[in-house]
Amino acid sequence: MEKKFYIKTYGCQMNELDGMQMGRLLKQHGYLATENPEDASLILINTCSVREKASQKVYSDIGRFRALKLRRPETVLGVTGCQAQAEGPFLLKRFPYLDLVVGPDHVAKTPDLVSEIAAKRRSSTALAYFEKREDYRFLNLLPDEEENQVKAFITIMKGCDNFCSFCVVPMVRGREVCREPEEIIAEARALAERGVREITLLGQNVNSYGVGRHAKDGGRYSGKYPMLSFAKLLRRIGQESEIERIRFTTSHPKDLSDELIDEFRANPKLAMHFHLPVQSGSDRILEKMYRGYSVAEYHDRVRQLREAAPEIAISSDVIVGFPTETEADFEATMDLIRKVGYDSIYSFVYSPRPKTTAALYFEDDIPLEVKKERLHRLQAEQDRITLERHREKVGKDAKVLVEGPSKQGSTYCGRSSQNQAVHFMGDENDVGKILDIRIVQAGPNSLMGEKRV
Repeated sequence: MEKKFYIKTYGCQMNELDGMQMGRLLKQHGYLATENPEDASLILINTCSVREKASQKVYSDIGRFRALKLRRPETVLGVTGCQAQAEGPFLLKRFPYLDLVVGPDHVAKTPDLVSEIAAKRRSSTALAYFEKREDYRFLNLLPDEEENQVKAFITIMKGCDNFCSFCVVPMVRGREVCREPEEIIAEARALAERGVREITLLGQNVNSYGVGRHAKDGGRYSGKYPMLSFAKLLRRIGQESEIERIRFTTSHPKDLSDELIDEFRANPKLAMHFHLPVQSGSDRILEKMYRGYSVAEYHDRVRQLREAAPEIAISSDVIVGFPTETEADFEATMDLIRKVGYDSIYSFVYSPRPKTTAALYFEDDIPLEVKKERLHRLQAEQDRITLERHREKVGKDAKVLVEGPSKQGSTYCGRSSQNQAVHFMGDENDVGKILDIRIVQAGPNSLMGEKRV
């Protein structure tokens, strides 16, 4: 009987890559992928715990699979990812039919744990996280040929040492651990040989690659090769691989170095896009968030980025309704997004996350209706700014990496260097190419263009 797996992933790009890597690993162990959980002998829910909404969806999914487990008790049902790490014992108690709970640091053990469950018919957990390079296994399985990817992710580090008061990442992903630079560069080369044109380097805080605690105390990095700064890693990937476009996420403003800003002047392969989460435009709230920078310092970083790369697009994350946020604090955030003129933002209402400083010591004192009303105002203003930024592109050319057919009718779609979605009339021969597209129309979420002859 064929073994099939079904994986449903929530959350960030790091989770997305973890899901893909688990799938590739399971295929090496004789499994086939299926998009129908009814056909699967293994069901994995790959979770996120950064936002409360994602956590609630996971509870719903686990409950939904209860009927399937009753019909087919031999089906292995597991929860992986950040929520598994944060709530493992609670999940097993609330959902006794769960077979497997695996934190992010143990993704590589998934096939072995599944085999153990099948043999012993008892649940299994793997929730400890690793804080030393020699203990941590970075999965670097390359895409299967049938995946036919033109873009790919590469993990360069895991964990975070910042401990922002609202953020659960250090509790579920552990402390920072860097991957060896030579491994990363070799993976970039191998991806290029398989037809990948663009890579995104992933980490909870890529700016601290090579310069964080792990590089200073000798306990976090013990690789065979000298550690590089993040800017030097970008330079070497550009020089030593055939990858044509390099992106990265996510960055912390306090760790954005002059060297990294200068790399945007020097490295032609860097995409003209920088995701720089601000979280709030109020110095008082930023201090309560333990962010480590002021609004003035943030503006200075943005100014330097735009001086180094005038065409750069800047996006951000914003939290609305953090504890004690006043209307004046919120208006300061509105003022910031107008002054920066973001190309896009991801915005959320604050929700307390388990074990964070904010959840433990700050009262969640902003009524939900106030949070939602502020979020609505923020998003409406950003929608106006985004459309304005898009309209500035009309009549100009954009270099677009074509990803495939669009979901909008008969057009094809790709991303500009600034990470804007661009639709145009094309054909399958365009997929995987970087084309010059003249922008002819701007919408709130994307651009329309025409191929340059």
